[in-house]
Amino acid sequence: MPSLKLININQLVSYNSETKGMEIRENVEIAIDDGVIAEIGYKVNGTDKQIDCNGKLVTPGFVDAHTHPVFLNGREDEFVMRLKGVTYEEIAAEGGGIINSVKDVRRASENELIARVSSRMDRFLTLGTTTIESKSGYGLNTDSEIKSLKVIDEVNKSHKIDMIATFMGAHAIPPEFKDSTDEYVDLICNEMLPAVVHQGIAQFNDVFCENGYFTIDQSRRILSKGKDKGLIPRMHADEFNDSGAAKLAAEVGAISADHLMHVSNAGIEA
Repeated sequence: MPSLKLININQLVSYNSETKGMEIRENVEIAIDDGVIAEIGYKVNGTDKQIDCNGKLVTPGFVDAHTHPVFLNGREDEFVMRLKGVTYEEIAAEGGGIINSVKDVRRASENELIARVSSRMDRFLTLGTTTIESKSGYGLNTDSEIKSLKVIDEVNKSHKIDMIATFMGAHAIPPEFKDSTDEYVDLICNEMLPAVVHQGIAQFNDVFCENGYFTIDQSRRILSKGKDKGLIPRMHADEFNDSGAAKLAAEVGAISADHLMHVSNAGIEA
């Protein structure tokens, strides 16, 4: 006997395994048994516990495949600047952007960040998102990157939403390494990645491969090192320029290459 039934569904959007596409069914009910969909039909097996959907649309939970949820304060002012034509690079050159968030995350306690991230997850869930890929990357030193991933791990355990963790120590060059970027890459490869893998708090390893951030060679090194340790590669690729990052993503077997606003035809083919 199902433990829950959803009734009065106007339209149900689901996946059709035969056509491998979207399927829309009208005026159906859903029976759920112990958290698993047991039956979909015009009249499903009965149970006393039911939710009246009042003729609304029902969909599977949304999946957000690219998020950076571990930060203290928003950067809405920078969004307004972007709308006025100021570039991402210009904002970063003035100490804004990623580095602006890094300052806050480094000084924040783990409990402060857990509270902020939990609140954001409440909002995600309200809007129908049930799974999110969750990157670190606003710590940019070993302690703060580990802290960020621990926050993701703790919220994932306590919240209804599913959070899939990505280590992104290679999100930007921190100020203390601005004149020695290869030394920061050494830190990622020799200290951060081993610490992340030892604690088992990430599934993926992401790099921002872009002019002013990480070069092709640096990105290859970081992604290969992570892959050797069992972390699946991901990339921020060709966002501002065609740097060849999409081709590198294919080379290292990245599960995703995100942004791609300036990807070349060769990058797409790769």
